[in-house]
Amino acid sequence: MRYRIERRVEDPATAGFAAVVGATLADPRGWSGAGFALVEDPAAEFVVILAEGPEVDRLCAPYRTAGRFSCQNGPVVALNADRWRAGTDRWTGDLAGYRTMLVNHEVGHLLGRHHPPEPQCPVPGRRARVMSQQSTELDGCLPNPWPLPAELAAAARHDEPLAPPYEAYP
Repeated sequence: MRYRIERRVEDPATAGFAAVVGATLADPRGWSGAGFALVEDPAAEFVVILAEGPEVDRLCAPYRTAGRFSCQNGPVVALNADRWRAGTDRWTGDLAGYRTMLVNHEVGHLLGRHHPPEPQCPVPGRRARVMSQQSTELDGCLPNPWPLPAELAAAARHDEPLAPPYEAYP
């Protein structure tokens, strides 16, 4: 899967964005462990964008990101710059881990992965699934920036299409 990176903010706290995205997507602990070859290509259809909240809101519509959340919408992964800069108060790990989790979570959606069924944290004290909503709901699980082996195994089946379209929450 070819992707491109766009940084639509210009401040020192976001300067390393492209390097973090590239390193995360090339890391064997990530989605490449499920057989995805993720290759940066400036002409790619799939795009990972870092932008301010109002622009993320526009890119994510009809999802409601409220100026705070990130999303995947069609071929676009839109990451909220405020979250990139500071993480969230619910994330108990470090900022570097949060950024890695954010990339893996939203690109996971691009690869057809969905949020897991309830509960978000099935076993308190264990690492959270990367597709859990760790920005808001660790619920006793440990922060985790990488897909778990079970998530990689499910993704390796390639049973979902790339870049799933918008789906309204039930």
